[in-house]
Amino acid sequence: MKEVSHKRHIAKAITWRCIGTLDTIFLSWFITGDPFMGLQIGLAEVLTKMLLYYLHERLWIRINLGKQAISQWRHILKTISWRLVGTLDTMLLAWIISGNPVVGLKVGMVEVVTKMLLYYLHERAWYKMDYGIKDRNTKENILTKNSISPQEYTVSQEQRSALKGHKPLVVWFSGLSGSGKSTLANLVEKKLFEKGIHTYSLDGDNIRTGLNKNIGFTSEERSENIRRIAEVTKLFIDSGTVVIAAFITPLKADRETLKQIVGEHNFVGVFVNTSLEECERRDVKDLYKKARSGEIKNFTGIDAPYEKPVDFDITINTESCPTEEAVERILVVVERRIISRK
Repeated sequence: MKEVSHKRHIAKAITWRCIGTLDTIFLSWFITGDPFMGLQIGLAEVLTKMLLYYLHERLWIRINLGKQAISQWRHILKTISWRLVGTLDTMLLAWIISGNPVVGLKVGMVEVVTKMLLYYLHERAWYKMDYGIKDRNTKENILTKNSISPQEYTVSQEQRSALKGHKPLVVWFSGLSGSGKSTLANLVEKKLFEKGIHTYSLDGDNIRTGLNKNIGFTSEERSENIRRIAEVTKLFIDSGTVVIAAFITPLKADRETLKQIVGEHNFVGVFVNTSLEECERRDVKDLYKKARSGEIKNFTGIDAPYEKPVDFDITINTESCPTEEAVERILVVVERRIISRK
């Protein structure tokens, strides 16, 4: 859980105030023709706007709109709300200092355009910096790590497996959205279940509506999504279950982490190698269409990478391999693994 500290808001207030004040000074100078008056108006707003900006930041941290994935829309709305507050402050200050309400109105109106652009760029720049962002429970985590002692269970994985009559395994389907991962995964589980194998399915959309509903789609968040799923899978492995998992899993590093957590000896990788063109043609949810139009950001295959697995046990090309044949190929490998290890 990330926490945005007060010092980040203070630092943002200072950097923005430097930019905003310089803009106000030059605009006031240009409109009044008096550099001294421009300097007076610019310096006067330093104190008022520092306070107003800080309060504006603290208010927005409590507003959830666009917060989960930190979209550009959130930055745009923050830009608009701050501009309304800032422009009113500038207009009043320019009026008071110049004694002329027309000057106040002119300075306020002109700076709407310049500061809207500058503030938006300022927001985007700060979004790329981690300063003042930390794990909320950092201190608690340190204390917890020092006090954790894993429980030793009386019943072992081997005993659970013996009761079920087969060894545990994770069959991990990776591929682009629309490649056919879930379809194959469901059919494989059905066949195994009919043969008396204890199975459980994990699927990307289902996980994101529950356990991982608070995770977005940035590169870091995708990695955390896979890490959590791997830990859940590890628990199922310990229970002696055959896990059928269907996730895009686009990055090699995340797939390596996954194998380390569940154990390579418990892992069968299935690469559902369907071309991007075919996935877009299928696109029953219009996800690719939305990604192409910019409505969806960080979409794998469009503006986020998919690193094809080169070390998976099975590769299925759904454009040339019939579904029934693909299922049988997977079952041969899976059954050999869960039986030969008895």
